[in-house]
Amino acid sequence: MILKLYTNLINKKNEIENKNIILGEINSNNNINNNENNENSNNIDNNNKCKLGYDKENINNDNINNNNNTIISNKIIKENKKGDRNKFLGIIIVILITIFQTGFSELSSFVVTGDYNSPFMIGWFNTIFLLFSFLIEFILIKFELNKEKKELLNINNEPPQKQDTILKRFKSKFKNQIIFDNETGAETISPNGITLKKLIIISIPITILYIILNWLWVLSLSMTETSIATALYQSATVFCFFLSIIILKEKIRILKSLSILIFMGGLVGIVVATTTTTTDGDDKFPNAILGDILMIVSAFLWGLYEVLTSKFIGDANRTIVNTYMGLIGLFNLIIGIPIIIILNFIKFELFKIPDSYTFIMILVNAIVGFSVLYLIVWGLSVTSPLFVRSGELMTIPSTLIFDILFKKMKLPLLAIPGYILIVIGFVLSVFIESRQIKKKEKLKNQKGENGNEKNQKKENQQFNQFSEINL
Repeated sequence: MILKLYTNLINKKNEIENKNIILGEINSNNNINNNENNENSNNIDNNNKCKLGYDKENINNDNINNNNNTIISNKIIKENKKGDRNKFLGIIIVILITIFQTGFSELSSFVVTGDYNSPFMIGWFNTIFLLFSFLIEFILIKFELNKEKKELLNINNEPPQKQDTILKRFKSKFKNQIIFDNETGAETISPNGITLKKLIIISIPITILYIILNWLWVLSLSMTETSIATALYQSATVFCFFLSIIILKEKIRILKSLSILIFMGGLVGIVVATTTTTTDGDDKFPNAILGDILMIVSAFLWGLYEVLTSKFIGDANRTIVNTYMGLIGLFNLIIGIPIIIILNFIKFELFKIPDSYTFIMILVNAIVGFSVLYLIVWGLSVTSPLFVRSGELMTIPSTLIFDILFKKMKLPLLAIPGYILIVIGFVLSVFIESRQIKKKEKLKNQKGENGNEKNQKKENQQFNQFSEINL
C-alpha cells in the first residue's frame, strides 16, 4: 500500500517536471519568435524610414524643380510680353513723333518768321515746359499707390496699416541696380544703376547741349526755307548712326547701313529738287547758306543728344525718364535767365514781350514741342536712337503733305523719288528694329534659363548634403 502511494507520487512528480520542461520550451520558443518579430519589425521600420527619407528627398527635389521651372516659365512669359509691348509701343511712339514734330516745325516756322524774331527766347520758353514731367510722374505714382491700396483692401478686407508716400516711392526708383552672380552668389552694385545724384550730374551737361542745339535750330529757321531746313535737320539720322557705333559700340549691320543709305538718298533728292525749283530764295533769305550750315550743326548736336540719352538712361524706368526730362527743364530755366540778360545787353537778341496772338501761338508751340521731346525721350528708353530718328525723318513727307493741303504749295516732281525713298527707309528701319528687339529678348531669356539651371543644381546639392547628414 505504501509502496503504491510512493510510486504514484513519483509519477506525478515526473509529470509536473515534464510539463515544466514543455512550458519552458514553449516560452523559449515564444521569446525567440518575439525577438525575431521585433528584429523584423525594426528592419521594416528602418527600411520604411529610409524609403520615406528617399521619397522625401525626391519629393523635395521635384518641388524644387517644379518651382524653378515655374519661375523660369513665368520669367520667359514676362520677358516675351515686355518685348512685344516695347515693340508695339516703339512703333506707336514713332508715329506720334512724326505727327507732333510736323506740327512743331510748322508752328515754329510761323512764329520765328513773324514779328517776334527772338530764337533763343522761343527755344528757352519751349524747354521750360519739360518741368511738367515732374508733375506727370507724381500723378502716376499717386495712381500706383491708390491701386496698391485697393488691391490690399480686396485681399485682407482691411486698410493697410502703412503705405509709402509719394516722395518715398519716388526715391525708391533711384536705388542702385543689384547684380547677382549665379556662380559665386555675390551681390554687386551695377555701374549702370542710376541714382538721383548721378542723374542730376548727367542732366547738367545734357541741358547745355540741348540749349545750344535748340537755339541753333530756331535761329536757322529764320534764315532758310522751311522745307530745306527740315530736310537738312534730318541729317541727324546719319550722325546718330555713326555716333551709335562710336559711343554705344553698336555693330555695323548690312540692313541698318542699307536703310541709312536709302534715307540719305531720299534726303539728297529732296534738297536738290527744292533748291533747283526755288527762284526767289536769295531775295527772301539772304543768309540761306549760313542758315543751312547752322541747321547741319544743330542736326549733329541733336544726334549726339539722342545717343547720349540712350547711353545714360537706356532701359531706365518711367520715373527716371520723367525726372531726366524735368531736370533738363529746370536747368534750362536756371541757365537761360543769365543768357537772356547777356544777349539783351550786347544787343544780339533784344528782350521783348510778344503781343497776345503771338503769345498764344508760342504757348501752343511750346506744348507741342514738349509733347515731341517727351515722346522722343520715352522712345529712346524703349527702343534704339536710330529707330526714333526714323520717326523724325518721316516729318519730311508729312510736312510736304501739310504744305500741299494747307499752304497750297506746288510739289516739285524731282522731289517725289526722294520722298518715296524716305518711306522705304522708314519701313526697313521698322523691320530691323522689330527683329533686333526679338533677338535681345531671346538672349535675355537664354541667360535667365542658364542662371536658373545653375541655381537649381546648387539647391539640389545643398539639399542632398543636408539629407545625408540627417540620415
